[in-house]
Amino acid sequence: MSPSTEKLDNCYCVQLRYLFLILCLILTSYFYIYIKRKQFKNITTKIPTVVGLPFIGIAYKLIPIKRFLYRISSYFEEFNTSTYCAWLGTYPVIVTIDPDIIKTVTSSPEFLNKAEVLYNPIDKAIPKGIITSEVHTWKHNRKLINTYFNNKLLMSLIPLFNRGANTSVKRLSKLSNGGEHKLFDLIKRGTLEIAIEATMGIDMSEGACENYELIDSFTVLMERIAKDAACSTLGLGFLARTPGYYKARRFLRNYMNKLIEEHTNNNNMPKVEEWQYDEDTMSSFLDIALNYCNNGKFKKEDVIMESISLIGASFETVATAIYSGLVMLSMHSDVQEKLFQEIHSIWPEKDIHVTYEHLKDVPYLDMVMSETLRLMPSIPIVGRQAIHQTKLTSELILPPKIQVIVPIFSLHRAETWWGPKAHLFNPENFLPETIAKRNPYVYMPFSKGARNCIGWRYAEIVVRILLIVLVRNFKFTTSFKYQDLHFVDHVSLWYDVEPNLSIELRKI
Repeated sequence: MSPSTEKLDNCYCVQLRYLFLILCLILTSYFYIYIKRKQFKNITTKIPTVVGLPFIGIAYKLIPIKRFLYRISSYFEEFNTSTYCAWLGTYPVIVTIDPDIIKTVTSSPEFLNKAEVLYNPIDKAIPKGIITSEVHTWKHNRKLINTYFNNKLLMSLIPLFNRGANTSVKRLSKLSNGGEHKLFDLIKRGTLEIAIEATMGIDMSEGACENYELIDSFTVLMERIAKDAACSTLGLGFLARTPGYYKARRFLRNYMNKLIEEHTNNNNMPKVEEWQYDEDTMSSFLDIALNYCNNGKFKKEDVIMESISLIGASFETVATAIYSGLVMLSMHSDVQEKLFQEIHSIWPEKDIHVTYEHLKDVPYLDMVMSETLRLMPSIPIVGRQAIHQTKLTSELILPPKIQVIVPIFSLHRAETWWGPKAHLFNPENFLPETIAKRNPYVYMPFSKGARNCIGWRYAEIVVRILLIVLVRNFKFTTSFKYQDLHFVDHVSLWYDVEPNLSIELRKI
């Protein structure tokens, strides 16, 4: 045999080995998929199931991120069902807008863990915070953090909310009578300043450069987290963790650490030998958290992570609710005028101070905001994960760690629960007699159950105060059409294209 022939034979043998290895890999992979799908057969044979491609399931259909909410919704219509199963990667998830199942999931102690598919990217960015932590850590931290959201402390924040509203009026006044403007970033800046002062007890000076970097850092982090969530189902979450992601995360950690050190050095931290809680000396979350830290109930890392969690969760979701409210009022002039008349009847003068008692006298505002949060929930999708094997329905027994996803965006727009005009803005959906007839689990803007939004009362108060002050001072309009609105899941709800709004100072 010549050397050249021997060389060809060796090359052929190498190719055969590679071909054999590839064949073995394919067979092993398909066997793995077969076993995995057989494992969940008791679920996938009982409810409509979207299989998708091997290893990635339907993940490829959820990218780009702007398709996510609408693709998730489309399967309810395609299968004519309120609950279906979808393979994301190599695991199935239950997706539901069935109020009975939602009640089971949100009220059962078996579903106190958050769904990994949605919340792991948040946990990577803000590790072990109250949003994502597992049940044992969450129970401990939530009990401590609940102290911050007691009624007396919330009432003490109302002057801060009024100052923030008046600051927003000053900023918006500079844009009045001058065409349409992008307002979302301006509103986010205002709600961020309120959130930092409420959480950290730090007075945010007008025009501080760090304010803008804070907004940018939180915005970048939230955007990257959303892309991480979408890409992780394909095993490509690392692509979303760009240098900008790490820079934003590092800036937030350093910023919070600096605030904590300044707060401690200024002797704002209560000095106590043993843990105690005194409402008269505790004026911010940082006061309370550092007191816990001083007495061994929190570590410094807990203080940093929970501070970032509270500020990040509150400022953007509150800003989204306020901005969405203004967008709806701009597009529905009759609703805006009716709301203005309600507000004007209580505050005939523009220079106003809203108290908690006032909030009981604006029922139409409540209807407007509830309808806004129906169509544009600040958090458009939530999920829970079974801790142990548990019964979901009479037919479905779920194994441990199975995830149940509730797309609130889809739930709030489902014609089954909201009628044939579910997609339209109509505050009368929240007339008292209409609410009384409706299943309470078809409306959940702050989620439901023990792991609901811890700051929902904070959000309701600050959103209403800012809207009262803004609507009292300005008339809002837009040329953007309601039917052109398109929404994107970026952990919180974002607009694919943000409508520009025109601002006119009211003369009375």
